[in-house]
Amino acid sequence: MALLYLIRHARVRIRKDWTEPWPLAEEGQCQADILAQQSFWHEVEIIFSSPEPKARQTVEPAAHRWSIPLEAIDCLREVRRPGWIPDYENTIKSFFSTPEVSIESIEPATQAAERITRCITDVVAAHPGQTLGVASHGLVCALFLARLEDRWPTMAEWQAIPFAGMAVVDTTTTWHLVKDWSSIS
Repeated sequence: MALLYLIRHARVRIRKDWTEPWPLAEEGQCQADILAQQSFWHEVEIIFSSPEPKARQTVEPAAHRWSIPLEAIDCLREVRRPGWIPDYENTIKSFFSTPEVSIESIEPATQAAERITRCITDVVAAHPGQTLGVASHGLVCALFLARLEDRWPTMAEWQAIPFAGMAVVDTTTTWHLVKDWSSIS
């Protein structure tokens, strides 16, 4: 069975200044270290990560500890947005409820869902039969899993994705969720 370990980045140090990407907070670094100690990594043959530091920093300790190749790919990045969004939760509620519309200049959910779904299916197709790790972001992870069921995610689903959390998808034939989000740290 070929599996996809889908991992949300660890907790970040939030800055309203968007001149530099957000790094992991101290708590996030601890989460990444705990994540690296999990035994599922012995099954993972390659880790793919969003190029954003918070995603890469989440899986770098595991890649190092288990000697797993790590590759950052742009299509795993978070939903594009212009900068700090003051009323983020309400904006994301609109993002999910009107997926074809750009809310607050955010990449529309339809475009983000198409990007992330194509990205992950292409990565899996390029590595048939292999078990892979993918480190990305809460919104794109929620979009990807919901689109597997041909629907849009809910706010509750997105909010339930823990930092440094993991979900597992069987990619053998039917692409289905075999383990819902759980916190590993």
